[in-house]
Amino acid sequence: MRWHAACILQCVSVCFALVHHANQYLITDGYDNREGISDIVGSEADGTGILAVLAVHEAEEVPLNLHISGTLLEAMAWHCPAAVRKLRHYIQIGLIELVGSSYGQNIMRFFSPDYNRQELNEELRLYESLLGVAPRHVKVFWPPERVWDTRRMAPALRDAGLLNDGYRYVIVDDRTVLSPRDPSLPRSVYDLGAHWTPDAYQAHEVENGLGLIALPIAVRLRRSIPPKRDADWHCIHTELDALLVQSGNKNGDNLLALYADDLEKVIGVWGADGPQRYAQFLRWVTSCAWIQPVKLTEWARTAAPSSRRKVEIGTFAELAREFNAGEGYENWFYSDQWAPYREHFQLAERRVRECKIGDADPALIELAEKQLLVANWETAWHTPATGAHGDPIDHGKPSPWARALTSHSRHALVTAEAACWMKNRDGRAHAAVYDADFDGEPDVVLKNDTLFALLSNRWGGRVVALFHVGGNRGAMVVGNPSDDWNFLEELNRFMETPRNHPGAFADVGFENDHYSCHLIEKKDRVLVYLVNIEKQSRARDLEKRFELAKSDGILKVRYRLPKRLPKISIDCGLSPDYLALLRHGSEIVTPIHTVGGRGFSANGTSIILESAPGMEWTKPEQECIGHGRTVRIEGTAREFELRLRIEANKAVEEVA
Repeated sequence: MRWHAACILQCVSVCFALVHHANQYLITDGYDNREGISDIVGSEADGTGILAVLAVHEAEEVPLNLHISGTLLEAMAWHCPAAVRKLRHYIQIGLIELVGSSYGQNIMRFFSPDYNRQELNEELRLYESLLGVAPRHVKVFWPPERVWDTRRMAPALRDAGLLNDGYRYVIVDDRTVLSPRDPSLPRSVYDLGAHWTPDAYQAHEVENGLGLIALPIAVRLRRSIPPKRDADWHCIHTELDALLVQSGNKNGDNLLALYADDLEKVIGVWGADGPQRYAQFLRWVTSCAWIQPVKLTEWARTAAPSSRRKVEIGTFAELAREFNAGEGYENWFYSDQWAPYREHFQLAERRVRECKIGDADPALIELAEKQLLVANWETAWHTPATGAHGDPIDHGKPSPWARALTSHSRHALVTAEAACWMKNRDGRAHAAVYDADFDGEPDVVLKNDTLFALLSNRWGGRVVALFHVGGNRGAMVVGNPSDDWNFLEELNRFMETPRNHPGAFADVGFENDHYSCHLIEKKDRVLVYLVNIEKQSRARDLEKRFELAKSDGILKVRYRLPKRLPKISIDCGLSPDYLALLRHGSEIVTPIHTVGGRGFSANGTSIILESAPGMEWTKPEQECIGHGRTVRIEGTAREFELRLRIEANKAVEEVA
């Protein structure tokens, strides 16, 4: 401590940047195998989650640098909009500097320049619309899974087509600024942890990086914060003391202690005591006058790079070596077990591109492209043997949630099909059976000049996707395919826990029953007769007759219950203008109550479920789904009719 006091008198300090990577998919609540969005966001009062950690930063007046994935931000804007307003406040008072990345956290080196540009711009667009941060202020980049490849990624980050005119700084792991072939300190030797080098604490211009500056993460700080054991505190003191000594030397300028890691470490997801340990650490930081917490852009603008060096392909040591992903993630992306999922995505991407070139509806193509952006979240992640998400028994294979996400990229095929139909409407109603989403099972497609619907007779006779195609721009109004599917890999199967994808006309308790199908096309309308053929189901022989007139914005469904079934409850998940809901959150949604109807409107699009006389509205088991709302109605009559009415750019007369 005598040394610290002497340094303070000489105005010597250590610049310290705290960077948190907040990354979740478009999750909801109600899981039985993981935390939900409410757990992640947490509560300042309860001392849990993101809000608690940010409150400690505010109380201790310690600035932080935050990357928040676009998917997590959209989940917060839908389920926890108050938390988004709190984030805006912290940004406005200067507590937080935002760090950019790709919207869907794809491993960028494996994707095309156009796809990466869309990923980066979607993130910047959300930062501006939801958090009020102009893209030009976001200049520091977080590489997804910290996988770096100068040749493939530098042109993407410096692309003049980005909304921020290109990034200037990139966060990398300290080991990547060391060459695997460096005779003095090769990367593999540094990984052993016995060597200290100032290169790990200095900015470096990236050779052939088009002007990018690399900011290295200090691995020993990353592994010790928040400190849990005495050894962690010892490591933190040792690292910062070494930097303090270096800062007092004549060549000690421009040193930076950079901590960066997943936010789950400190919000209690990877250990309930995380918030308390982190709060203790922040209080210690503020007690040390020789530690100067900084925001990255402010620091980097005044710190000249110490060298210009080749930053070779690499990532953090655990991922590259312990998890066996490889330095460039190639072991996972190109694994034989991941091959079918690569093919799913490539099929969907190719078809969306073809429809876009063919002048399909731009709004629906934009939605299809956004579905593709989320399909590669943490691309090809495999379950490791160790780490926070490790499994020492069932490891080395693509993780079930990764398989599910990329499998569902094929929903973009249906959106693209609707986009093409909007430009090729012919004034008639059509019904057809074919495999529209390439999942190996036939689907039922209903379409006219106003609506395009996909029904699954295999999985519950439900409407799994419905689009309004009758206005100036197309919009999805039933279906929320970008939202989390948990481990559910099959397309169109009902998701049991949580009930995140009900679709429309999901019969409670019989959501996955198998139906036979018969189509009738008439001059002015089409009919689809579905009959429940599930052998052991109490709803066996239940009949549904879907009807769509040639120019109508109403989808009618007539139910006929079997005698053994005295009543039935029916769920409809409604997402008026799904693309707008994703980008703007739940605060743009307005409930609609009409005589005999319940529904919602957003962005000029309304969808209302209209009931028959004598039916009763009841509370659904899960009212709030991912970027949608569920309404439930119960029928006791032997026969009754329900109608989904979709209107665009029209006001709906509401009942007080």
